[in-house]
Amino acid sequence: MTTLLRAVRDRMECMRVNPLLQAYLDGELDQDGARRVSRHLDACRRCGLAAGTFRDIKAAVSRLGDEPDRDAVLRLRRFAEDLSSHDE
Repeated sequence: MTTLLRAVRDRMECMRVNPLLQAYLDGELDQDGARRVSRHLDACRRCGLAAGTFRDIKAAVSRLGDEPDRDAVLRLRRFAEDLSSHDE
């Protein structure tokens, strides 16, 4: 398989996995879906890093008290917007 073809195929798999990532991290996918996402995260550095970042954010938010820091929320929103703009 040519390098270009492989890159296109890999990017298409990223686009299929991306909408499932949060559900995967929350343990909400069925076994087949979770296995597919897990395999992709093992093979794709970019998506693996995104998953790691989402895990870190989730852990940080769970450590917050009742009222999250406004600046932290704004930074997280900007970060999420930046992530989603790279997918377009």
